[in-house]
Amino acid sequence: MTPLPWPLDPPPLFKDLLVEPEEARSILRPQKDERYGFGFALSPYRGCAHGCRYCYVREYPNALHPPEDWGGWVAPKLNAPELLWSQRHRLHNARVFMASATDPYQPLERQYRLSRRCLEVLLLCPTTEVIVHTRSPLVLQDLELLRAFGDRLSVGLSIPTDDDTVRQIVEPHAPPIPSRWAAVERLAAAGIQVTIGVAPLLAVHDPPAFARRAKASGASGAWVGGLRLLKQDPFYKMLADHGWLKVLDPDYAETIRSAFRRVFPSRKRVREGPASCPVPQAMVMATQPGLFDRVG
Repeated sequence: MTPLPWPLDPPPLFKDLLVEPEEARSILRPQKDERYGFGFALSPYRGCAHGCRYCYVREYPNALHPPEDWGGWVAPKLNAPELLWSQRHRLHNARVFMASATDPYQPLERQYRLSRRCLEVLLLCPTTEVIVHTRSPLVLQDLELLRAFGDRLSVGLSIPTDDDTVRQIVEPHAPPIPSRWAAVERLAAAGIQVTIGVAPLLAVHDPPAFARRAKASGASGAWVGGLRLLKQDPFYKMLADHGWLKVLDPDYAETIRSAFRRVFPSRKRVREGPASCPVPQAMVMATQPGLFDRVG
């Protein structure tokens, strides 16, 4: 096994990020959805250094810190690859979504390589389909590994806006939009199926040009997701202050969807989807509110 880069105790700081390594008790979370059929969600990390302002996961019951600290802490699940290996018998003819409540290619992946090590396990499960969803070009560090899966793996890149000034306000610690487009192009050029997740839908400057850019990148399709807000979510005020409340309007989302349908006319890939963090509707348990629902 690759030596761990940091000890369990005391928790280290990584560029002002509190890193709290842990030993997880489980790694595969069952997910059921009639439309998409995902079998399991796999998250090698708890918490996310991207710290997106809208992320509903910041108020999950298993969060280690209060919502206002979201983006300032991450708990790498040090034993994630070993747990996954021990549970590989559950993955026959199953689909795995990586990841549902955190970005598998957030900055710590450069050191811990937990997502890569989990992918190496999944590669040895020949009947398992894998969907990797990220907003980071760091996924390119595993380009050859991703290619080794062939047609049983796809990658989704979250590009929720065509305006990087919007990204700087809403996703201040996430990679710039131009770098995400470059990642899509490299993935597609390598023969990897890649889709664009316009999720959660943020303010868009030029919808038709945005859709054409997605098509030109080599993406095989796209999906447009809505925004889920927490009860009394301070993000609502941020939207109001910047004049972006339109992103909560279903008609606005349909306008963006229509622009994408025009450039992907032969595919049923421009679909209604949710998303706050990198999580499509398929990953939402039936007992949870839909991601289009404003809670409270």
